[in-house]
Amino acid sequence: MRSAYLKIALAKIAIVFSSVIAFAGTSEVVTIKPYGQDDQRYRYAQILLEMSLEKAGQTARVRQMDTELSRDRLLPELIDGEIIHVVAEAPKPGWEENLLTIRIPIRKGIQGHRLFLINKRDQLAISQVETLEDLLAFPTGSGAQWSTRRVMENAGFQVVTAPEYKTLFDMLKLGRFTTFGRGLNEIFQEQTVFSKTNPNLVIEETLCLFIPLPTYFFVSPKHPELARQIETGLRQMISDGSFDKHFLDFHGDDIARAKLEGRKIFSIPNPNLSPLTPLDDKSLWLDPRNLRGNASDSDS
Repeated sequence: MRSAYLKIALAKIAIVFSSVIAFAGTSEVVTIKPYGQDDQRYRYAQILLEMSLEKAGQTARVRQMDTELSRDRLLPELIDGEIIHVVAEAPKPGWEENLLTIRIPIRKGIQGHRLFLINKRDQLAISQVETLEDLLAFPTGSGAQWSTRRVMENAGFQVVTAPEYKTLFDMLKLGRFTTFGRGLNEIFQEQTVFSKTNPNLVIEETLCLFIPLPTYFFVSPKHPELARQIETGLRQMISDGSFDKHFLDFHGDDIARAKLEGRKIFSIPNPNLSPLTPLDDKSLWLDPRNLRGNASDSDS
């Protein structure tokens, strides 16, 4: 028994030691493992994390955790700071109070422009929607631990949840709910992947739901030097234009494909946002309906 406890203790010491080395610029930084091989949601953020550390003069390697970490375990494990150091997520209750928050919206808020995955048969009914109240009549899907679940429920949506990412696509196929809201940065890739098992999966053609929704890098409070390096690197990227280039390389085509100018756009508030959210700094956000003007700004 003592031998087992000793092994665990030594493993934790090794993790902490390697973390300290990493933030001196010579080892590795650990972030979240995606939820299945089809989950591409974290690729943009991981590459941006690598670029920001390099811009800050660090040679630390960014790697994913060896195993998936459930959403309800993310916050306590980040607070602990041993098996995971940093993650890119939308704010949730308790996160900004307990973690080191880098308040630079790394996706410029486009994740808050929500289009809907639906089954093709439901397009005619949804095309009749004229008001937010009309839209509320359709049950919608969400991850049980997603920040947008609370937002949708507060707005009056009937939200049907599942604990696992892939399960939601199966539930939509089976008609457990009618709409499945996804960010502009997610929906096109997901429709391509999951239509292979659901040929009737399409992107709804007429609507967009807007939620003020930043994605931040949240860093364990055990690693303040890492947070400083990430923020330093991000601000240097904003200054030299490499942030915008990375953003548009990943998301520019999807923003154009969304054709927001032809959609009805409904807005709902986000109660998860803290008073520190930089909503007044327009340089940090992108209005996809005015891509050319915003994307040319030097700030992100």
